[in-house]
Amino acid sequence: MDTFASRTFWVMRHGRPDLPRNPFFMDHDQFNRYLEAYDRAALSDVETQRLTALFQQYPVPDLVICSDLPRAQATAELFARSSPIIVDPTFREIPVWLPDSSTRFLKSRWPEEFWWSYLRLNWFRDQGPEGKTRSRQRAQEAITRLLAYQEGHQRIALVSHAGFLSLLITMLHQQHRIKGPLLPSIRFGRPTRYTWIKS
Repeated sequence: MDTFASRTFWVMRHGRPDLPRNPFFMDHDQFNRYLEAYDRAALSDVETQRLTALFQQYPVPDLVICSDLPRAQATAELFARSSPIIVDPTFREIPVWLPDSSTRFLKSRWPEEFWWSYLRLNWFRDQGPEGKTRSRQRAQEAITRLLAYQEGHQRIALVSHAGFLSLLITMLHQQHRIKGPLLPSIRFGRPTRYTWIKS
């Protein structure tokens, strides 16, 4: 009998980072500065209060794992309440960055979503700081680490990032290891529950 069967874990995207609203059109440099600021940002007082109230609806986990980025650590502290927290950079978001502005497209100003679409396409093409192949390798490493963290605990939680969590959960489903929604919620700070089928 698989000892992991019926053990549960929650996954959630971090809370909303404390950042000013972006202009509608952004150039290459503005968008890269925004990416840098996003990785430095934690949570606002308003978001902290919102998540504190929201997380009261959920059981206290035995252990919380989170990425090492400030927004994830701040969210983990709120969800953990009195439980221990392990900070693990394996669960960081997939890194993205606009390359040097060598084309007319990259030299132009675009809405934020255009830039995100460009970065997603690069990821599927295995380009950028971390392409699809390396992201899948890291997600497999993360699965191994998640199983190790689950050992000895009935109920754990993982605070990570929308892109990496979606990849992680997709791979766990493909390996027939878990049951639960096909994809986790990507709303800020909204937990999604999964149950292990096998380790």
